[in-house]
Amino acid sequence: RVLGGVANFAQGYATKRYRSNLINWGMLPFVTDECLKEGDYVFVKDIRELLESGASEMTGALVREGIVGSIKLSLGQLTVDERKIILDGCLINYYKRG
Repeated sequence: RVLGGVANFAQGYATKRYRSNLINWGMLPFVTDECLKEGDYVFVKDIRELLESGASEMTGALVREGIVGSIKLSLGQLTVDERKIILDGCLINYYKRG
């Protein structure tokens, strides 16, 4: 978040610590089989509502070289607290709200 990121895309997370750090910074830990390239854009409509509803699988729009396609994304199994941390923006905000 400090560097302007709001999501991380990976084919998998080797350690729980890395995924937890993303969540604690309020970033979305997406998992996808798609190989993203520099310059690609991903748009997920109504992400806040999807997080609030408990959805873990979703489809986004992938824009690559001006062509719009779709991309399947997963957040894995987020706990209720992890969802609240992301929705609050970061772990510090979550504790302030608490």
